[in-house]
Amino acid sequence: MSPVHFTYFGVMAKGLGPALTLEIHGLDWKATTLGMEDWPPVKASGKCPFGQVPILETEEYGVIAQSTAIMQYVGRVKEGAAGANIAEGIINDQLMGLADDFFGGIHKAQPTMMIKDKPADATKAHWAEAVPKMLTYLEAFTKGKDAFTSSGITVGEISLWAVLHLMVLIEPPCLDAFPNTKAFYTRILNLPATQKVINGESPVGKLVPFFIPN
Repeated sequence: MSPVHFTYFGVMAKGLGPALTLEIHGLDWKATTLGMEDWPPVKASGKCPFGQVPILETEEYGVIAQSTAIMQYVGRVKEGAAGANIAEGIINDQLMGLADDFFGGIHKAQPTMMIKDKPADATKAHWAEAVPKMLTYLEAFTKGKDAFTSSGITVGEISLWAVLHLMVLIEPPCLDAFPNTKAFYTRILNLPATQKVINGESPVGKLVPFFIPN
């Protein structure tokens, strides 16, 4: 497989899952990490199919936009990365959808480095009501295990882990009442490849938090 090139901002947001997926599954990859001042010429270049990042440039399939599509690309080119069989593939897809739901809720309610002023009542309600409700469903879905598939590192599991990590950065105790979910989070956190990405040692370099913690 030819090397691939990943482009995103130097923040922990939509690009975290793809970066982790590329590193954990051992692709040969390089990265361009954008500052805000770098974005206008990149956007104007027409390189980004939908006028946004992340993107992944591949020799065989051109430019892939959207974080989910980038991760699904890895799931297709790396054997087992999207599940070992149909049943695991279905679990993988569900986890990717759940990760999107979690991220959408956070992005709507939580202040960010770009939009610092959001209604405090909505943020408080999100963490007091919406997050525990969704984590309760996820805890049941673990079926008492710290992995959802035989490998434990499908692209769906990595996608879910990435958004759980964003949640922990915002509200550190948020997983404490959900032991199996926390065990899943801790297991992937401790992978050398995960540590490499979150510690700024992967091709994307240092990533700073996008969401403002509570």
